[in-house]
Amino acid sequence: MSIEPEFVKETDDAFSTFETFTRSLSPTDEEAGSFYHIFSALSDATKTNYIILRKAFEDDEQTLMAWSCRNLLELAIFTKFALSSRANADEFAADRLIDGLQIGTSLKKLELYLNPQQVGSALDAVINQFKKQMSDKGITRTKFHSVKELAKQVGMLDEYETINKVCSKFVHPSAWSLFTADIGSVRFPEARELFYASGALFFATVIDEIAPHIRRYGLRYKP
Repeated sequence: MSIEPEFVKETDDAFSTFETFTRSLSPTDEEAGSFYHIFSALSDATKTNYIILRKAFEDDEQTLMAWSCRNLLELAIFTKFALSSRANADEFAADRLIDGLQIGTSLKKLELYLNPQQVGSALDAVINQFKKQMSDKGITRTKFHSVKELAKQVGMLDEYETINKVCSKFVHPSAWSLFTADIGSVRFPEARELFYASGALFFATVIDEIAPHIRRYGLRYKP
């Protein structure tokens, strides 16, 4: 597969247009603020990961390309899910608290593992804050939605199962990556173009979800 310079330029131009568009927006009331919080988190992360993908493409750094490509896939899935309805947006927002609680609890477990004689933890306050926020918002579930589950809901399961697996092979240490680390991108030179093309596609997916939504509904949830 060969990436044409025109394709890269078009994607870069789309990035610049999207950057200008998203920076021009600001909430004016409570609902707009709530929507803006979700949309800006998704759009900012998407732009950051495209920047990483683009530089890694220039540098032929396949590990970073795989990492950012997988991130862009997940962001495309999250965006399609969260923007499809107010209920889904609320579910996605709830996931952040569930995930945060799990992270805080895991960090506390690690802290006590490293310091078995320690009494109490500075993380208790953070954990209790997450619990209170969940209680205040009536969140009773204890498991956040997995990316695979959301991919299935938004019709991107094939993309997830294909991209996630191959990107993980490049990102995580394995027998293959360890024994071939000395030859770098020569291992699979075709991966450079494939990762960029896939990442650019998922980047475009996010734009195609966010921009039309805001042009039609403003900073509002879909009715």
